[in-house]
Amino acid sequence: MKKIKDNRGLFFLDNEVDYDQIFIATNEARHTFRGMHFQSNPYQVKYLTVIQGEVLDFLYNLKTGEVKEYQLNHNSDTLTITEEYAHGYLTLVPNTIVYYGVIGKYNPKTYKSIVWNTIPSIKDKITEILGTSLIDRITISEKDKLGL
Repeated sequence: MKKIKDNRGLFFLDNEVDYDQIFIATNEARHTFRGMHFQSNPYQVKYLTVIQGEVLDFLYNLKTGEVKEYQLNHNSDTLTITEEYAHGYLTLVPNTIVYYGVIGKYNPKTYKSIVWNTIPSIKDKITEILGTSLIDRITISEKDKLGL
């Protein structure tokens, strides 16, 4: 299992399982944001479960622009994220752990992200939670800040 550490916490990747990929993301800080990620060619379908903690999960429909929100914790059902959505989440408590099963091989050439605050309803919801003065305190990777 490969381990990647950044300012958000740890990310474990395992390609030696029944899914095409398994991810486990540990998020040390409250208000860590991961997303808004998607991939085409090949498309990926993700199955997400919160093992510990709580997240506000966002699905952004790439065709219609519709946003769906889900508040998930360790008692929630698994969330299925199909290929028509970009996906991201905000942790609501420290030390949140999220498990992903992914079908569809990773392709760095077609893997993309959308900057979260360019999607008005996501920006509004996160601003509602954090307040405008705290918005700069969100823990996010440089890659996700820039939409790379």
